[in-house]
Amino acid sequence: MVKNKCIGAIVCAFSFIVATTYAKQLKVLHLSFHRGCIKDFEYVAQQLDLELTSCFIPGLTPGSFDPQAHGNAIYSIGHDRAARIWQTHKDYFNEFDVVITSDIAPLARIFLQNNWEKPLIIWICNRFDYCDEASRDCLFPDEEYYELFRQAKHKNNVQIIGYTPFEHYYTKQKNVDTGSKIIKPCAKPDNTVTESLIPEHVDKQTTFFIPPYHNDTIFCNLAEKCRNLGIPVYNGRYGGPGDLKDFKGIIHIPYAWSNLALFENMQNGVPYFIPSKKFILELKNQGDFFFNGMNETTIDLSEWYLPKHKNLFIYFDSWEDLVNKVTTTDFEAHKKRIQAFAQDHHDKMLKRWNYIFFEKFKTLIN
Repeated sequence: MVKNKCIGAIVCAFSFIVATTYAKQLKVLHLSFHRGCIKDFEYVAQQLDLELTSCFIPGLTPGSFDPQAHGNAIYSIGHDRAARIWQTHKDYFNEFDVVITSDIAPLARIFLQNNWEKPLIIWICNRFDYCDEASRDCLFPDEEYYELFRQAKHKNNVQIIGYTPFEHYYTKQKNVDTGSKIIKPCAKPDNTVTESLIPEHVDKQTTFFIPPYHNDTIFCNLAEKCRNLGIPVYNGRYGGPGDLKDFKGIIHIPYAWSNLALFENMQNGVPYFIPSKKFILELKNQGDFFFNGMNETTIDLSEWYLPKHKNLFIYFDSWEDLVNKVTTTDFEAHKKRIQAFAQDHHDKMLKRWNYIFFEKFKTLIN
């Protein structure tokens, strides 16, 4: 049985905000720019009995991680920044048995560049050479960075993981081979709704939810489109996965290779209606469509269009076909199919995490 000890916003000696610590065997430090990644791996740590310290970088005291970083410049981790962060915090880093970086891979440079010999897990969730171009204050990405990743694949203490197959495909376009290991979000969602953001008048059982993302709102007013087609929908913010689980389904135009909400809703068995490959490739040539890098060659690498997911989503070939699909789908049968897939997915992902911590690195951990 896993015992959780929540220590809230306690500030460490060097001003790291420690989100949660689990008093268990391996001491693991997780550095991330994404709350969703933090939350998902906290679940993994509970399941594997890890002693986890989570560090959400944007939540740190300004200047504590890198005294010379201002605003989003911290996303650009050039040589000097990586050296400075290492020198500032190396004693703290060395207190841990394993370090995992997630969301943006440049965080791994802090360790790769400074000859970290303990296990390092790099969970690539957002292109491995991502930076905030508007605030970039150094030369990044640079050739040294790419070379560090080329070498990392061959280090016994490093495991590189893709969040989706596209991440490994993308690195190869930059002449970097990061292997083929994939681990996707797997946490069982916390369906507690502290405060529902869905208006009381919305009958979730008969209504479809429209997410508040770019392609659903800016590229296309999907809510208005659906209402004009006679489909009852609600579009707006929501209070977590528990606020969505009772909707009849979700109608969505994908904008990214994957997202955490997909896996939360999958665990709850919520049906997704999305454009078919043919239809979304038509839509991408219209207006202010956003799905960076998606084309006829890469679309099958997206979580939404992986061949093995062909029975997981309900695809529509046109707006008229969307009307047909929402009126003819056997929702109960489809929900059971999603939940069966989600349970299998959950078990497989935990098994992959378990292998990394207790098989791959067992000779490196005292």
